[in-house]
Amino acid sequence: MTGQAGGSHTLRNARGMRVMVNPVDATLCGWWAPDRYGRLADVLEQAPIAAAASPAQWQCDAASDASLELRLAQDGLCVKLRYRLEDNGGLRIDCEAVAIAPARIDLCAPAFNLHGGGIVADHVLRLAADRYLPAQGVTDVAGSAFDFRQPAPLGARLAWPGAQPAGSEGFDHGFCLAGDGLLREAARVADPASGRELRFFTTQPRLHLHSDSRHFCLAAEALDVPCGAVTRHTFVYRLGVQDIDAFDISESVSML
Repeated sequence: MTGQAGGSHTLRNARGMRVMVNPVDATLCGWWAPDRYGRLADVLEQAPIAAAASPAQWQCDAASDASLELRLAQDGLCVKLRYRLEDNGGLRIDCEAVAIAPARIDLCAPAFNLHGGGIVADHVLRLAADRYLPAQGVTDVAGSAFDFRQPAPLGARLAWPGAQPAGSEGFDHGFCLAGDGLLREAARVADPASGRELRFFTTQPRLHLHSDSRHFCLAAEALDVPCGAVTRHTFVYRLGVQDIDAFDISESVSML
C-alpha cells in the first residue's frame, strides 16, 4: 500500500528499508536503513543540500510502494523524475528533461550520516576522481587532501593543509569523475561503527562533495538541457552493509 507520512511518500523494499520523498519539492526527507546488526536508523539529515535555484511545486504522476513519478512544467521546461527503491538497497533516480530554450536544472541532494547521528569524521570515502575544482581551476588530486582514489577518513583529511575553504568546517569542492558518461560508481562511503556503506552512481561527469561535522553530501552537477532535445540522466544511491576491513584504507580511522 502506498505510504504517506507528513505529506511525504514512503517507498519500501523487501529488506525493510523506507525512503521518504517530498512530492512537492522532490527532496528526500528520510531513509531508514539497517546496520550490521539489522537495527534501523534514519541516515538522512533533515535538511537536504539545496541548490541555488532548486525547482519547486512538482506534481505526482504515479506512486506505488516501490516507485514514485514526479513532473515539473514551468517556463518552457518540462522535467520528469522517477524514483525506484530496489531490493538491493539502491534508490534509482531517473531524470528526463526537455526545454524550448536552454535551461539548467539544480536538484536538491540528500545529506547523509550513516551512523544515524553524531559526527561523520570517521566515515571513510573512496572517490573515482583524479582532478578536483578549487577556486583557481581544475587541479590534479595527487599529493593533496582531495586524493580519495584510495579510501581515507573524512576527518583525517580535513586536518591536511588547504583542505578547508575559508569559513568552512568541511569539504565543499567539485570533482571530475573518471568514465565515459555511462552509469558508473563515482563514490563509496563507509561508516566503521554501523557497518553501513553508501555507493553513489551517476551518468554525470562531475560531482560535488560537501561535508561538515554531522553530515556529508554527494551531489551530481547541475543538468544542462539544450533547446528542443531530450536530456536524460540517472543517479543511484545504494545503501548496504560492508566489512570495513574490505576497504584498503590509507589512513587510520577513529572509532569515536
